[in-house]
Order: sequence, then C-alpha cells, then structure tokens
Amino acid sequence: MKFVVSYPQTNWDYVKFRLNRIIRGKDKSNDVFRGLPGGKLELFEHNGELGGITSLGEIYPIKPFGMQYVAGEGLYFITGLPCSEESVSGDEHIARMNDNGEIDLEIRSPLLTQVRSLRRTENGLMVTASGVDAILEFDLSGALIWSWWATEHGYDQAYGGSGTRVIDKTIDHRLKNYPGRLQTTHMNSAIVDPYDSSKVLTILFYQGKVARIDRNTLAHEIVISDLNGAHHIHPHSGGYMLSNSRQGEVLLFDKDFNLTERIAGTNQYFPVKWVQDAIETPFSTHLIADCNTFKLRERDRTGNEKSHNTKMPNRVFQIEPVADSFNFKK
Repeated sequence: MKFVVSYPQTNWDYVKFRLNRIIRGKDKSNDVFRGLPGGKLELFEHNGELGGITSLGEIYPIKPFGMQYVAGEGLYFITGLPCSEESVSGDEHIARMNDNGEIDLEIRSPLLTQVRSLRRTENGLMVTASGVDAILEFDLSGALIWSWWATEHGYDQAYGGSGTRVIDKTIDHRLKNYPGRLQTTHMNSAIVDPYDSSKVLTILFYQGKVARIDRNTLAHEIVISDLNGAHHIHPHSGGYMLSNSRQGEVLLFDKDFNLTERIAGTNQYFPVKWVQDAIETPFSTHLIADCNTFKLRERDRTGNEKSHNTKMPNRVFQIEPVADSFNFKK
C-alpha cells in the first residue's frame, strides 16, 4: 500500500507564528501568517506490518492542502498561496499529478480562497472554499457547475462578531484576505454521501456539526453535532469517519450517523491535542495524523500502536491512499 501525506507549512517561521498565538493566548482567528509557509507532499509505502511505513520521496509544492487520488487520472490536490494582504493576489488552485509525477491539469477560479478539501465527483471536482464559506463543484474545464453558500442557508454571522456576512460572487476573491474571524463556518471538508449520491456531507467547523445537503433543493439537515474542531469526513467500512481534532480523537459513525467508536489519536498527556486526519487501512488498522506531536500513529483494533515521526515542522494536513503505480517524478 502506498499513500501520500500533505504538509501545508514546512517553514520554521510558521511554527514560531503558531506557538506565539498559543502561548500568548492571542485570538487565533485574527492573525494571518505573512510570508512563505513552504509545503511538501511525501510519498510512503506500507508493508502490511503495524508501523511498517517507509518514505519513498518528497516534492515541494507551495502550501498543499486537500487532495484525492483517482485511478487512471492521478492525484488531485490544492496548492498555492492565499491572499494574506488586501489586493495582493493569491494563487490557490487545483492541480493534478499523473502516475509519472507530471502535472497535467490546473484549474483556477476567482472563488478559490482558503481552500481546504477536494473530492472527485461524477461530474468534476468538489472543494470547500473556507474563505467564502462555500462548497464549489467545478467540471474538469474549470466551469462552476454546483455550489452551496453557507451564508445563504442560515450561517451568515461572522465568527469574530463583526456582523452579517454577504458574499459578492462577482469579484475576484483571490485579492481578498479572509482571516477566520470574517468567516461564518470555516467549512473544511465536503464529500458526496457514499450511501446516497443525492446528498453532500460537510463539516461546519465553528458550529461543531456535520450538515447533509440535498444537491437538488440545497436544503440541509444537521446529522452530527457536538464536535470540537472537526476535519476530514470520510467513508468508512462501517459508515463514516471524521477527526474530532481538538479532542485528539477519531470518531466512527454508522450509516445512520450514530456514534459507534472513539479512537484515541494522540498521547493522552499531551496538553494541546490535535488530530487532523485518519484513514482506514487494508490491514484492519487506522493511520492517524497526530499533528501537534508530529506523528503518524497506526493503531490496530486491540489498541496496539506504532508511530512514524514526521519531524518538526512537518505538520500533517491529510493522508491519501494512492495506487502502487503512483510515483513522484525523479
């Protein structure tokens, strides 16, 4: 089994920035990092034994976030700098890397800002653009074919208390700086429901909820609540899985969204817990991104664990399985 890990920030200046916010207790939604954050994708191979993980190589795209591998197409991923200062354009975009490690597709849009997740759909690519509190679906030519705007569906109050948010869909949002305090939901993950393709599931980060959206009517219902900084909702063999980040755990749900299991994803004594992502492996284990201790933790069903140190400042954002044929370009 091969898999790719994305690290959006690999610059020590960014580590200092984050530590300063945590230690000094600054409002985490107000500060915006200005500078080059770095970025890396790392390819791993798993030999089937618990903790049997070997790095096969790495490449250095700028600030890579969400990604998905599609057999016969390649690895789609988000890359590029966001706008960190008004009127200074960002360049967040979608790229596709084929199995030979070559970029053979790029998609850009004036709506792509603070983009976090990416999923291949039947008709194109679905992303969460946290900067504008929207789920956007593009075809492979870059045309917008479907969207859901949280500000138009009951989530229009800015997180920082600055009033009602209205999104102008006609402007180039890559020129706008949208720190967390201006966002209303910070949607960071969206997938087509694997058990009902007429629905989309998305994480409302600030609200601590998962919403299920009807793709035709755009009406939504809340199916999971009481989350604490959640990320990355995924299909699971028993239903669904997501990372309850601030609680340092992975949550498993059945197909009716009933909680079935909590999997500890970090050291219970570590003071600032943060689990960013997790995948179910073919080896009856879960591979978990324990970001704040810079580890990939693999746990089996009996609680046995082995870990791989990603080393500071390599803070994992996502883990994505790929085909055995996939390689980075030499």
